Amino acid sequence: MPHGTAGLQRIDRPAFVLLKWSVSRTVLVFFWPSLLLLCSCNANVSAHRTDGFTQATASYCSLLHVTPGPPDKIKPRPFLGVSFTPEKPDAEITACKDGKAVRVLAVIDGSPAGEAGMMEGDVILSINNNPLCGEGEEVSKIFRDTIAQQDIGPPISLTLLRGKEKRDLAVPVVRMPSCSRSAAVHPQGDKCAGNPQSLLETGLREQDALPLFHRVLSGLYERSNYAHNLTKGYDKACDPFQLKEFTYMYRYPLSAGAVSRELSDRFISESEKGVAGLDRVLRISTGLLDIESEKEKLLKGEEITFPELIRTIIEAKEKVEHAFSRLSPEEKALLREKALAPWDDDRWNTFLELSMKVELKELFDVLLPVVSFLSGDHLTLLKKDLMARFGGGKGPILFEEMTPAGKVIVGGPGPNVYQEDAALILDLGGDDLYLNNAGGTRAGMPVAIVVDWEGNDHYLSKENFSQGAGRLGGGFLIDLSGSDVFDALDGAQGAGFFGIGVLYHGGGTGIYRGRKSCQGTGQMGIGFLWNSGGDTLYSCSEQGQALGFFKGAGILIDEAGNDYYQLGGLEPDFRDPSKSTVSMGQGFGKGLRQEEKKYGVSGGVGLLIDKSGNDTYMADYFAQGSSYYYGLGILDDLSGDDRYIAGRYAQGAGIHSSVGVLLDRRGDDFYYTSFGVGQGMGHDYGAGLLEDDQGDDSYWGGTMVQGAATDGSIGVLVDKEGKDRYACKDRGQGFADAADSMAIIISKGPADDLKNEAEEKVSVRLGKRPRNSE
Repeated sequence: MPHGTAGLQRIDRPAFVLLKWSVSRTVLVFFWPSLLLLCSCNANVSAHRTDGFTQATASYCSLLHVTPGPPDKIKPRPFLGVSFTPEKPDAEITACKDGKAVRVLAVIDGSPAGEAGMMEGDVILSINNNPLCGEGEEVSKIFRDTIAQQDIGPPISLTLLRGKEKRDLAVPVVRMPSCSRSAAVHPQGDKCAGNPQSLLETGLREQDALPLFHRVLSGLYERSNYAHNLTKGYDKACDPFQLKEFTYMYRYPLSAGAVSRELSDRFISESEKGVAGLDRVLRISTGLLDIESEKEKLLKGEEITFPELIRTIIEAKEKVEHAFSRLSPEEKALLREKALAPWDDDRWNTFLELSMKVELKELFDVLLPVVSFLSGDHLTLLKKDLMARFGGGKGPILFEEMTPAGKVIVGGPGPNVYQEDAALILDLGGDDLYLNNAGGTRAGMPVAIVVDWEGNDHYLSKENFSQGAGRLGGGFLIDLSGSDVFDALDGAQGAGFFGIGVLYHGGGTGIYRGRKSCQGTGQMGIGFLWNSGGDTLYSCSEQGQALGFFKGAGILIDEAGNDYYQLGGLEPDFRDPSKSTVSMGQGFGKGLRQEEKKYGVSGGVGLLIDKSGNDTYMADYFAQGSSYYYGLGILDDLSGDDRYIAGRYAQGAGIHSSVGVLLDRRGDDFYYTSFGVGQGMGHDYGAGLLEDDQGDDSYWGGTMVQGAATDGSIGVLVDKEGKDRYACKDRGQGFADAADSMAIIISKGPADDLKNEAEEKVSVRLGKRPRNSE
């Protein structure tokens, strides 16, 4: 597991207690601090999308709602400002002959440890003259617990080993910096007032586990208010990027499934209108980023003309440039040049500070009027106007002219090849080849649009930020029909980086292939890929398919078809570089933890909605309704017999203070995580939730799966209906590895364990019954 950070509250581990009892035909089995519930009672489960709010709330109230406890008085948490890992010290110098001590991985600039002179690489041998020594990861827990017991104010005495030399150091203990953050508002909890106790609350009360449950939630609440940058830098008090939707679900993780359904159903309702609902869908997206966009501008039919569209683009270009006027040309160039993976650059801190100068509301208010032109029945009216103007023309190109916004082209109904970048291409039909930006912004061209009405087209881009990509602006690719192929490099196919990027594909099959940060990726903006139907292939080598970076929303909506999602294969993951790669997507919110001399930042929102079809989701590490560091990841599959295959940190996993949600509403599904740490798993103050409403499902995972939690986290797996099978290698099916964590598995209906060769290694296997048993 990754290294820890000093400053965790100590709660003594209780003895494990196993209780069983039977009430009517309900069987409940508990493992404390883990919790497992199974019952054979009937469930009122939606077969498909109905009234999302009503159905989600009813299910939440009956299964998961727990009456709030009295507010805890949160004790100040001690803070030193170091990250660390176990290490075997030099046996000749230390008394720790057989075990391990703690090596400092990084010292936060400006922290108490940094001010006291602690350095990266120091080995901590003792605290207040008490030797620090333990087996493996145990020594990290000893260090965290010891720091957590210290009083705020007085310094602690550390004996360090630096090279071959011992040093004594006095380090002040200060309070962990925090601030009061606001959260989104959802009425799920209030709607449960007067309802009978939920299945979960009944079990918690019977097990006398309510104090532990409330303690875990209090810990998440406390952590939701932490400062992300504990330095003398820009954000000692608060991180301006933390999103209210994340904050709500982090504080109330049991309602995350119901709230995620509510969010999804907002998009689904508008998406049923087809491209006519594009404007409304994007306005809903701005709300995910805590931005209230200006009221929609209603255009009259006579305003939908070719000249008026050009005028709108020219005006938008001028306003976009004004939105970035607080930045110098050099600063804008830095944002443009380093938009992809800026945290890997030594100018990351500067990049983040410049990002704070960008007013996203102003930028969105500039770009949404352009979207209005592409919504409703406006495209039908626009084509009618084009036919009236150019219908009698001959040749592949009916109009071409350079304007203040950039080149404008009207293509005829036959096949065309577009090689030069353009601000606007309106193609009336034919099997076309796009070798240009295809609705991707460029320097000096902050607004770019392609509308292709008909034909089986191929989009093949040789530059990054193409095919519906808005980098410091707005990029829109609208292909209304045909079986089309999209091939791109990085930051493409619905990618918004300091802007809005949209790719909409109408009827017909689609093939999407990208390299990195593609297919619905947002960073300081909105990236949106919307595919309306057909059996679709999505392939991205790293980071994509509904990925939200900081202050970003990455959204992918697929309306129909048996789809195949493949993500990963490009970048080896450092934990096991010979066998694993980073995926980072398929409904994923990604933030960045603070490191030495490098700012941290909270993640955005990744939302993948697949409405129907028998789909396959293939990924490796970090994927499928999961998240990392104050991010929110949601995957919502409404129907079909689906397969979810991943490696690690996947399938409803909240990793390092984040929230991950995987919802599958209908179908006989298969869930597989080779290494594990997923399938409703919370790790290191994370919250992970997997909810499967209906179908005969199979779950297989490695370690820490199927309702599992570590280090102050909560992990939940809920299967509401069907004959299900579960198997894991070890530490799963309702397993928490620390006394300050809560792991929950609720399986309604008969369930079997799959046989596996590693059964003797399974430390906890509870509550599974043969089918047809009483």
